Amino acid sequence: MEFVAFEEAWRLLKPIGVEVASQTDLELRLSISDGDHSGCIDIAASDHKHLANLPADMPRLARAVLATSIEAIIHKLHFAQANVIPVGRWRELFEAVAEPMAANEKWRAIDSAATVELNTRDALQFLPADFHILRDLALAVLTAGSTPRHGISICSSGSPVVIEVMPAGEVTIFYGKSELRRVVSDVLAHVQSGAAAAKPPSGITPSH
Repeated sequence: MEFVAFEEAWRLLKPIGVEVASQTDLELRLSISDGDHSGCIDIAASDHKHLANLPADMPRLARAVLATSIEAIIHKLHFAQANVIPVGRWRELFEAVAEPMAANEKWRAIDSAATVELNTRDALQFLPADFHILRDLALAVLTAGSTPRHGISICSSGSPVVIEVMPAGEVTIFYGKSELRRVVSDVLAHVQSGAAAAKPPSGITPSH
């Protein structure tokens, strides 16, 4: 894992359709530019505060399964690297996830080495060997984050996809090609069927 200057990362991300959806002094939200085959898939945590008000067809997953799904999707899309860009600033994100990420030695090393990056949104680049750490980071955002500024965007210069992870229990996957939607949908269907199979029938308590 290493930091890449935001301007350098943006130079590679912008040509494939990554764009700024909204920006203030406090928050930066990314998405994929509109096109004939672009769109998004929204997923909610099964304990989302406003779950009853969300569309009935929106996938609902436990937060840990959401994080695992994100890792599965970036592997399935063959990301050569994944760039994580914080919605707020790195200082805020490091503080928010400090406790759940404390046992991860590589993350602690990045946290300790970050100095000039703390007040920036420089991209933190993960290679495939460290995608499991990115999964843990996504879970930490989903379980320890308390404000939208603790959210993250995940993207790659090789694929027109942005995965936004927000602490409220919301994951949005923006895509620029219809075939990418099929890949993401297949992964989610597989994850949902696995989660359903693991759930005991009503009235049956799993043995320990």
